[in-house]
Amino acid sequence: MKKIYVFSILLNLICYFLNAQERVYVSTDKDIYAAGENLWYSVYCIDSAIGEYSGGSDVAYLQFVSREGVAGVSKVALVGGRGAGRFQIPFSFATGNYSIVAYTKSHGGDSKGEFNGKIISVFNTLSTAKVKDGVIQGAGRGAAVVASKGDVAIKVGNEKRGRVPVSIGNPGDKPLRVSVSVYHVDELEELSGSYNETSLLERRGDFEAVQEADYSGEVVTVRVRARDGSSVAGKWLYMSAMGNTDDVYVNRIGEDGTAVFHTGNIMGRRDLVFEVLADSKSVAQGATAKDTSMVYDVEVVEKSYRRSVAEIPPLEISPAMEQALQERGRRMQISRRFESDTIYDMLPKKYSSFAGDTQPLVYNLDDYTRFPNLEETLREYVKFVRVRRIGGNVELKVLWETQGRCLALLDGIPVSDHSIIVGLDQQLVRQVVVYPQRYMLNHFIYDGVVNFVTYKGDMGGVRLPRNVSVVGFSGVSWPQASYGGRGMSEAEYPNFLSTIYWNPVVEIPAGGEFEFDCVLPLYDGKFRIVVEGFDSSLREIYASKFLF
Repeated sequence: MKKIYVFSILLNLICYFLNAQERVYVSTDKDIYAAGENLWYSVYCIDSAIGEYSGGSDVAYLQFVSREGVAGVSKVALVGGRGAGRFQIPFSFATGNYSIVAYTKSHGGDSKGEFNGKIISVFNTLSTAKVKDGVIQGAGRGAAVVASKGDVAIKVGNEKRGRVPVSIGNPGDKPLRVSVSVYHVDELEELSGSYNETSLLERRGDFEAVQEADYSGEVVTVRVRARDGSSVAGKWLYMSAMGNTDDVYVNRIGEDGTAVFHTGNIMGRRDLVFEVLADSKSVAQGATAKDTSMVYDVEVVEKSYRRSVAEIPPLEISPAMEQALQERGRRMQISRRFESDTIYDMLPKKYSSFAGDTQPLVYNLDDYTRFPNLEETLREYVKFVRVRRIGGNVELKVLWETQGRCLALLDGIPVSDHSIIVGLDQQLVRQVVVYPQRYMLNHFIYDGVVNFVTYKGDMGGVRLPRNVSVVGFSGVSWPQASYGGRGMSEAEYPNFLSTIYWNPVVEIPAGGEFEFDCVLPLYDGKFRIVVEGFDSSLREIYASKFLF
């Protein structure tokens, strides 16, 4: 009986994954942008088989598609089917309309039909480039009038010292998950208008399911080639992201020359460092001398699929927009000049580290009297870390009473030749971070981890061996919001942002309220509040009101 019960559960799970279809919906802070501005987005990943937020994929992908094809991609980490991020529109974007094609990897194969994504309009004020057949002369569409959906009550209080109190009430009997935006309605917004003629729920399309999924984070596939043409199959490959101890992975290269890494999500634009080692002994014991003369080329492999996108309407422009475009471009340039991540608010993100929740021992070397070299500094101050010389080789020990090897990192990058670290100018090292426990990375066991953090984060200028490759990589977006409470409210910060408030993950209980203060910028004008998302039954929510 028990076997029948277990078999029934497995059968139900198989049927569920066969029938499940993850659909990704996107709300943004506004519809019209200047190239160079931030596009803020909120993502809702829904499992259509059960009508709930999906817990399957941990990454969603957003492609920005014009009539000329894919112009840019952004990735967002998902937690319980929700995610948020920021995409700074590149200056390579030509003036025109773009459709946002959103999907997960598990349901992101070839299109089953036309994808009808949200339309954003981009004006490039620093270039005359226009999307081919994507811009026409016209009078403009005028300000968009979007019908409200769902029960939402927006109340605006009186301005006091540059702040306006706002409350969003949920009079309904179901909790809401929404994004909240407050943005400037300038003449460009009024002249150009919105091209979104479909609701949030209708902005979607179906894709073929593929045999891939980002269950714990983004799956990164790389292809490795030896410059001398020799086979790389069976060799081991370290992958790490510079500056973060958590982003260290190791796997074996397959017969096809590729290696797959199941990451815990690499955040932001990072340099990935790859080191090829010959065998498991090289990984575990650092016997890398025979590999350092080899040169390898490493590239990140991205599969391409057929994307069928519904017809993107051409952007209407007119001479009447000239002054508004000049003003939008000026504000964009001022904002970029003074922009810093410190004015944004970090949202919670899921951490995934081989070190788990262990709190390391952190030694700030500026707190100690420095000795002539790093070895003596370690001996005197850093508990657990010792330098040993074994068979003429220098080796760092963390659990130094054991025979096992530690994982030694320099700015988060594994360094198998420990003499490189010991030979560093200790004046370049800011911190020594020690994890004094045994850890497993893939199926290799390390007796402790020690990370040497330099002041500049550049590995102290160490020249990497020939078997190491560095590859630029765009990971998932940092989950950020822009509440306006820091930086923008300070007198010395020239706040000319177009979006003055953005919160992508607001949850309002049934009968409850969400309150916030909106910090006004250094210019006058009209500002619109937009609330968009779903209630717990996945009914669409949309409400809009002017700030004043």
